[in-house]
Amino acid sequence: MDQLQANIARAGAYTFDAYRPEPEWWADDPTGIHGIGHTTRVLIWADRVAAGLEANTIAVDRAVVRWAAVLHDCRRHDDGADPAHGARAARWFDAHAADVAPALTPAQVSMVCYCMQWHVPPDRLSPRLTPELLALKDGDGLDRVRLGDFDAAYLRTPYLHGCEAVARDLWNATRSWQDPEPWFSVRAEALRRGLWR
Repeated sequence: MDQLQANIARAGAYTFDAYRPEPEWWADDPTGIHGIGHTTRVLIWADRVAAGLEANTIAVDRAVVRWAAVLHDCRRHDDGADPAHGARAARWFDAHAADVAPALTPAQVSMVCYCMQWHVPPDRLSPRLTPELLALKDGDGLDRVRLGDFDAAYLRTPYLHGCEAVARDLWNATRSWQDPEPWFSVRAEALRRGLWR
C-alpha cells in the first residue's frame, strides 16, 4: 500500500467509499478524460445536487444518483462524441448490477440504467427528467470545467451555481489522467476540501 492509500485508510470510511468503481468496468481507458477521475468528481457534484433536492423536499434516491455518477461513462469507446455510450452503459449495468451493486433493488437498477441511458441526449428528448437524472446531468455538466467549456447556463438546478471555481480547483489538483488510481487522488483532494461524504 503506498503512502496515499495508507493516509486514506487512516482517514476512515465514508459513504462515497462504497461506490468505488473498478478499472476493468471501463470499455476504454479508466484513467482517461472520461475515466474514473472524472466520474469520481461527478459523484461529488451529483450528490451535492441530490442533497439540495432533498433539502427542498424533493424525493431523490441517493444510491441511484451515486451509482449512475460513477458508471455513466464506463462503456465509452473513446473520448469523442460517442452518442450511444449512455445506452451501452445502461445495458452493461443491467447485466452486471447483481455483482457490481448487489444491495440495489430491481427498481433501483432500472433507475440507474435510465439515468445512464438518458444522460447523453438533450433534455427535450428524455421521457422524464427525474430528480436522479437532473442530479447526474448537472454533476456531469459541472465537471466540464476539465474541458474548458463549462457554461453555468446549462445547469438545470441551482445547487451547483457558484461552484465553478471549486470544481476547477478540484480538477486541477486531480488532473493526472495517467494516475494508476484516480479514485484515490480525487478522494484525497476532495477530503482535503471537505467535499467527500
